[in-house]
Amino acid sequence: MRVLFSVGGWAIKPNSDVLRRKLRSDKAGPEEQATSPVKAARMSLARAADQAFKLALRVGSIRQSRLELSDMVEQLDENWALFPLIHDDGSIGAMCIDPATNTAFVEQQTLGRVNAATSTSRKLTRTDKALALPFSDKFLRLFDKALEGAPTGYWTRGYRTEDAVETRHLMVLLLDASEYRGFEMSSEIAGSDRKSLIRLFLPMKEPVQPKSLKSNKKDKEKPAKARPKLRNAALAASVEVDAIMCKITIPLTELHGLKEGQLLPLPKNAAQSAKLQDKIGQTALPVRLGQLHGMRAVRLAQSYADVASAQEALPDTVARGPDVAQKSTTSSPEEVSADTPPERNTSGSGDELDDLLAIGKG
Repeated sequence: MRVLFSVGGWAIKPNSDVLRRKLRSDKAGPEEQATSPVKAARMSLARAADQAFKLALRVGSIRQSRLELSDMVEQLDENWALFPLIHDDGSIGAMCIDPATNTAFVEQQTLGRVNAATSTSRKLTRTDKALALPFSDKFLRLFDKALEGAPTGYWTRGYRTEDAVETRHLMVLLLDASEYRGFEMSSEIAGSDRKSLIRLFLPMKEPVQPKSLKSNKKDKEKPAKARPKLRNAALAASVEVDAIMCKITIPLTELHGLKEGQLLPLPKNAAQSAKLQDKIGQTALPVRLGQLHGMRAVRLAQSYADVASAQEALPDTVARGPDVAQKSTTSSPEEVSADTPPERNTSGSGDELDDLLAIGKG
């Protein structure tokens, strides 16, 4: 591992192996998850309507998004049925059912069928909203069960549905999270011309490991083989990266004249030159563009040959960093050439961060 000496002491080189190891440190990646949240929501929506009311729903599109509180509040409609979702820790989400869907639930329970034509719009009453409560409860249980054992299972775990609030203002007063995961689920009600739209908002949470698993893990680990604190901190730190397909240069006059819908010409084979880059532009890793669970995604190139070729394409000042371009470099005894792929540690007892700690103490 290469180490740089600059003002402030020793520092890890920005394009070292730490970032690459962190990007592939998770044991279960998104591609290994059998059921995605969107797929689980699709299955749970149709099953909940059938099990709760014997109502057939033809599920259409499901859009998953990440919303700030202000953006989430804008999607709360005054005329919809708004159900607070209370978590065990006290946080609150929301399920919003549009009037057409709520009316279909009422007709199915009272008349035994849903009218083919769309009924005249009327304001939903408290009784109408109460008749839709069994669907919300059933959907949350099925959604949670579909994601059981998945890395995203904690998204839906621990929620229960409360009675619908009367106004949008009361719902807004209950919300206190800064970010929410949103699911907008559109479908068709079988036997009628009605379109159904249901929105689900869950507050963003960090994954919490069960206490029993934590205690068992601590019992199995021996103090002598405890991992270095610096290595744990490095792998647990948050890293923000951007997927960049290409860069183009245009005059400032044309930049001010850009309008919505205007097309910009891109270089040929721009998609093949996509890369993953950190916020300061000192680490660039080749990626391939694609989709995962209906969302835009990139796949990181795992081969060291691809990574080395991407780093060689960078300018020397970018690869070394502008602040330390003129500084002398000092390498650890186990320094590896940039042209040679670093050897993987098979013993499990050492790490390049351990060498860094030893140099700092010396």
